[in-house]
Amino acid sequence: MRTKPVLPGIVAAALLALAQAAHADAGVDYAEAWRRVRATAGSVNGARLDFQAKQLQAEALRRIDGPDVRLSGFAGRVSTTLSVDTGAIAQLANPVLDSLPPLPGLNLPDVPQALNVDRVFDVRSLGLSTVWPLYTGGRLDAVKQIAAGRADEAGASVQAALDDASTQLAQRYFTVQLARKAWQLRSAAVEVAKEHQRMALKMERTGLIAKVERLKADVAVDNALREAAKAGSDLEIAQLALRRLLDAPDAVLPATPLFVHAQPPGSLASFIDAAMASNAAWKQIASKRKQADGAVQLQGRAFSPTVIGIANYNLNRGSSSRANWLVGVSVSVPLVERIDRARMISAARLEQQRVVVAAEQAGRDLPTLAESQWRTMEDARLRYLSMGSAIELAYETRRLAQVGFQNGQATSTDVADASLNYTKASLERSQAAYEYVMALARLLGTAGDPGRLYALSRSATHIVDLTKE
Repeated sequence: MRTKPVLPGIVAAALLALAQAAHADAGVDYAEAWRRVRATAGSVNGARLDFQAKQLQAEALRRIDGPDVRLSGFAGRVSTTLSVDTGAIAQLANPVLDSLPPLPGLNLPDVPQALNVDRVFDVRSLGLSTVWPLYTGGRLDAVKQIAAGRADEAGASVQAALDDASTQLAQRYFTVQLARKAWQLRSAAVEVAKEHQRMALKMERTGLIAKVERLKADVAVDNALREAAKAGSDLEIAQLALRRLLDAPDAVLPATPLFVHAQPPGSLASFIDAAMASNAAWKQIASKRKQADGAVQLQGRAFSPTVIGIANYNLNRGSSSRANWLVGVSVSVPLVERIDRARMISAARLEQQRVVVAAEQAGRDLPTLAESQWRTMEDARLRYLSMGSAIELAYETRRLAQVGFQNGQATSTDVADASLNYTKASLERSQAAYEYVMALARLLGTAGDPGRLYALSRSATHIVDLTKE
């Protein structure tokens, strides 16, 4: 008979990966993984930077309706030509000069029509000026409201990015746990198949069973090894995905197991209320409503008068200059503009209506989404709890099949089928736990509280134990 390897290469690689993970980064619970994701996720960090920028912009506009004071100065050299009109003098003086008898050694010139003198002198100016918007029809308040709405929208985007990151983390983190359980079950099935193979070989040698029964045992071992190899490969892929998500230099071994609660972690109504109060998409709609209201106010007051207080104080001192000041009020009333304000107002109101429509739709969609996720969670929870008896039956059936084979009352096929059924039932129950956790993670994201998942894992009454079959 050909010898069977203990485990194929890929299963051995999975064992090595688990050993390396336990040595490199042992016991990373979900809370620590969530902290790492919040710190390293590019989408979260990008949204957070955008939020900080929008906050600074909104804060920069807080005093937009207040006065500003500026100190202005000028120093330079000016060249100018001074011109004096002497035409009238020339008209009177030149005939007189012409009528005088010539004097020896003296030639009197005519008086010119104009005198031009070039002057170059230094100019210095120093003063304080202030401009204060006294009345703008509420337009500056609208500008501040729009800026605040943009900051709120950016903050909601941060929460949306965190919700998406939490769902992705839960998927990758607990996929590793599910893959570990699958690999454990498949490896245990290999050992059961090998034990049956050894028993079949002994019984064949003593003539208790035919060769075909031993060959069926060989096939069962090969099938179990193949499934264990696939489970090992799936585990390696899941670990690699989690490692890259956490940006870890070495393999990561999750410490928080799959879990299920005996009772729902919250009522459907409580999750719906939380979603309507804290959902990121709902907050984004609220921020867009604030921006739309501000835009309507901004465009609607476009023809309001603008009153601005103006003051100036000249600080020049010296013999050639004296201090002076100016205080006044400027009033501006737009009459005709190049922009069609009526159409701009209509566009702003349409945008406002669009936000209202989106809010109405979200008011219907969010409860539906929360209810769908809650019922998916409940279905997985009840399915897990109800499968306990099926696991016990499958285990006992496998044990009886093994005993029956030793007593000649069962075939190798019976043993293989019983073992396969037990492994399948155990995998289905683990899959139900995984679906429960994922549905809960999505539900918490919809409710705007993804960080609560770890606390709920600590209060769970049922866990998927990875230390035993």
